[in-house]
Amino acid sequence: MKIFSTLLFTMLVITSCGNKPNAEKLSGEFHIVSLNQNSELPENLTITFDAKAKKISGFSGCNNYFGSFIVEDAVLEFGQMGSTRKMCAEDINKIESEMLQLLSKVNTFSFENNTLNLKADDAILLKAKK
Repeated sequence: MKIFSTLLFTMLVITSCGNKPNAEKLSGEFHIVSLNQNSELPENLTITFDAKAKKISGFSGCNNYFGSFIVEDAVLEFGQMGSTRKMCAEDINKIESEMLQLLSKVNTFSFENNTLNLKADDAILLKAKK
């Protein structure tokens, strides 16, 4: 019986310490380093998570954006998003549109080598670093 209890405890520890992303790491500001595997981006793209208020905000190249989010285990869901409406150069508008479109598709996340991966299922859409 003692061996069975030890084995059961070990299995529970292993499964609870698996590859589940740590939602607590989602707090703070991250700098977007890749959009859909494109890393030739302006350096000022950001996403900021306020875990207590369940709000996100950031800078998407020309405009500031904001919204809400829900996270449970590895599931990440963004609520309705809004943004300011400045006029910008066409190349910046293209990046901004792509970034906001990709954010709307995100449904999970992971951390790998201090990089936040925002994903649609297994496909990495955005990468960001603190």
